[in-house]
Amino acid sequence: MNKFLNFLFSMQMMGVLIILFAFSIGTATFIENDFGTSAARVLVYNAWWFELMLLLLTINLVVNIFRYKLYKKRSGLYSCFMQPSLSFL
Repeated sequence: MNKFLNFLFSMQMMGVLIILFAFSIGTATFIENDFGTSAARVLVYNAWWFELMLLLLTINLVVNIFRYKLYKKRSGLYSCFMQPSLSFL
């Protein structure tokens, strides 16, 4: 079980999920172009597998932030550029 969880929350899985996400929203764009927004919403955006993929991406991101200690405040040049740019979000 521990091996499965380590794989599920690994950076490799994050990469696979991001590629699947890009592929699915690309496919949704073509569906929307050919059949309209409502068809893309029904077939992709409101599908259970798309929402599961978003949930896994979110959980994976949070776990990896804590695993690699990305929450620590950094000093130097990084802070000079990142802090002001985050305020625009």
